[in-house]
Amino acid sequence: MSAGISPILAPTGLYEAARPLAPVRVGVIGLGKMGVAHAAVLSMIPDCEVVGLADHHPALGKSLRGMGHRAPFFRNAGKMIQKTRPDAVFVCTQSDSHDSIARLALEAGCAVLIEKPLAHTLEDAEALAKVAATQPDKPVACGYTLAYVPIFAAARHAIVAGALGAIGQARSSMYLSQTFGPRKGWMYDARRSGGGVLMNVSSHLLFLLQWCLGRPVEVKAKANRIFSQVEDELHAMMRLENGTEVGFDSSWSVPGYPYSAVVIEIEGGNGRMLVSNDALELELREDAGGYPAGSTLIREADLPQPARFHVNSEGYYLEDADFLRWATGGPAPPITLEAAMSVQRTMAALYDSAREGGQPVRVRS
Repeated sequence: MSAGISPILAPTGLYEAARPLAPVRVGVIGLGKMGVAHAAVLSMIPDCEVVGLADHHPALGKSLRGMGHRAPFFRNAGKMIQKTRPDAVFVCTQSDSHDSIARLALEAGCAVLIEKPLAHTLEDAEALAKVAATQPDKPVACGYTLAYVPIFAAARHAIVAGALGAIGQARSSMYLSQTFGPRKGWMYDARRSGGGVLMNVSSHLLFLLQWCLGRPVEVKAKANRIFSQVEDELHAMMRLENGTEVGFDSSWSVPGYPYSAVVIEIEGGNGRMLVSNDALELELREDAGGYPAGSTLIREADLPQPARFHVNSEGYYLEDADFLRWATGGPAPPITLEAAMSVQRTMAALYDSAREGGQPVRVRS
């Protein structure tokens, strides 16, 4: 590593966990993997009380009770909201129910965090955005957690600070070992999930790219179905507003990735960046943005780890606490409804291009 910047001081913006600005009551709807993760995290956030849990499967309520959660369980989301009157609701159900459940919560006066994606179709996402616009004082966010992974926050800081200079091109990938044969369930039914690996896994990478580099205006994509009725792989090239070309590769059918793995390579006028889940590498021609010329290596383990609790990654704690700070009067987080809508529009364009054999498709603004 070059002298001039200590990894422990590498700017991330995540030096301490946010917390609610006032006591806040929270309900969790959908008690599958993500609902369990959020319920665990929320129970550890200061001044946060989980007051209600909801799922149409009673066995999942019993599972949460067995984990030590004492909040009342409901089989009906609307009844949970009516009876417990939460200030904020976390929607962790399958994608095709996000719109209707988030509407219930908004109409009851709750702030809402929706697990990604925002909805299973662009039309449902736009309908939800219209409802949210009628409740401007009730924050709506979407769970794009990579904004709260310190190594990716450090990468964005370096880009925004101008360390790389003008960005010329970028390449990115997100791989996971999940699907190696026929699968059943809502995630593999496009009518319910909206799609496959893009919608359910690499939408996280799309968010990260847009947060770091900007919004695509045109895309070209090809998708492959290997094992599923939805796409198992998607390969794309995206053009940003400033002309930068960004490559995008995603698959949930690659061996050797028990956890989703992100790699982004960026070429700029002043050098290059390589960032993954494990490390950030910079190779700069000149000092810029607070980073020295030459090689700099920043490891994930070297960065501040401000989360009080770790489940699935420390990002979930930081994300949930930041959202609740917003819901109680604090600043908006990176994962706003507006940011999620931008991701949803890009996904819709990618799917349109894939259906048209890789033809260029403009992203709706």
